[in-house]
Amino acid sequence: MREGDNMKQKTCRGRVSRLTAGLAAASLIFSTAACSSGSGASAPSGSAGGKKWQGKALTVCSWGGAIQAAQKKTIFDKFAEKYGCTVAEDTDPSPAKVKAAVQANNMEVDVWDVDTDFAFRGEKQNLFEKIDFSVVKKDGLISNFITDYSVPSECSAICISWNTDKFSEQNHPKTWKEFFDTAKYPGSRTLYSNPMSMLEAVLMADGVDKGKLYPLDVDRAFAFLTKHKKDVQTFWDSGSQSVQLVSSGDNPLGELWAGRVIKAKEEGQPVDYDPNQAIITADSWVIGKGSKNVEMANDFIAFATSAQIVADYAVEYPGNAPCNNNAYKLMTSEQVGKLASSPEKIKNQVYYDVKWWVENYDSVYQRFQDWKMK
Repeated sequence: MREGDNMKQKTCRGRVSRLTAGLAAASLIFSTAACSSGSGASAPSGSAGGKKWQGKALTVCSWGGAIQAAQKKTIFDKFAEKYGCTVAEDTDPSPAKVKAAVQANNMEVDVWDVDTDFAFRGEKQNLFEKIDFSVVKKDGLISNFITDYSVPSECSAICISWNTDKFSEQNHPKTWKEFFDTAKYPGSRTLYSNPMSMLEAVLMADGVDKGKLYPLDVDRAFAFLTKHKKDVQTFWDSGSQSVQLVSSGDNPLGELWAGRVIKAKEEGQPVDYDPNQAIITADSWVIGKGSKNVEMANDFIAFATSAQIVADYAVEYPGNAPCNNNAYKLMTSEQVGKLASSPEKIKNQVYYDVKWWVENYDSVYQRFQDWKMK
């Protein structure tokens, strides 16, 4: 995601805004995954066996909700069982919270699941410990999102979504160009209240080939937005809000996170999505600067990014795609087909250029805020 260093907003994948969270740097701890005497967890190749961390505790901070529930089931509990430790959980891995912990020299969270663009920025700000790549294996991990201080934890897809009472599987926008075609698909639209990934969708709607998006033509994107401003009724600030706007019919077409749509659809809400031309963003595992459990944290990240564990998580939460391409080999074709992104689907999707956004986010974000006020 998509958040300036000054905490301008927090609006990724339904992650509710907690702008003051960083002022309480160690707001721990909501639940734990306790160890057991048994084995049976899938292990990453080459990891230490036995109960290496018997009696120790590791704290992991992630996004809460359905995402963290899936992580607990497929990652946290299995790691605790394999290594004989306890995994304590925290939520809201915001930049402000990480920075506050580093500045206070009070890093109680060991491993953070952060937005990849913040992982890239935080490296320059000395907020993280280096990853030990003799422990954490790069094989299969998406190289675009690897740095000396971070590795990808999962990929997310922001997609064309629609209200199924208004549009059908056969009759809905299948491209961003069609998404903005109000003559063919009448009704108001809702867009992400953040330029990251939203501008990519806008430029594809204006005819830019997905392979030629970067560097983004920001002037062209805002010209297109201005032309269609009357058609965009709302800009959503959270995943729950985005689904509500589309499922209620207030805005029958929207740019939504696939994970949120899948969950809402399972609950019986009248929403669906199309993976075509989805923009793929990512989250990353990082180790907080000053963690007292760096070795243990590296073991955790190695475990969490191993192919089998990544596959298990993807099956549990298909709205987010594997960060390890080797995971697909361990999944059935039916399981892969349910994912918002996959090796087949990515041919018609686009990875966001995290490096471009790290360099340009602040200026583009401010321009977007100014544009909305006009």
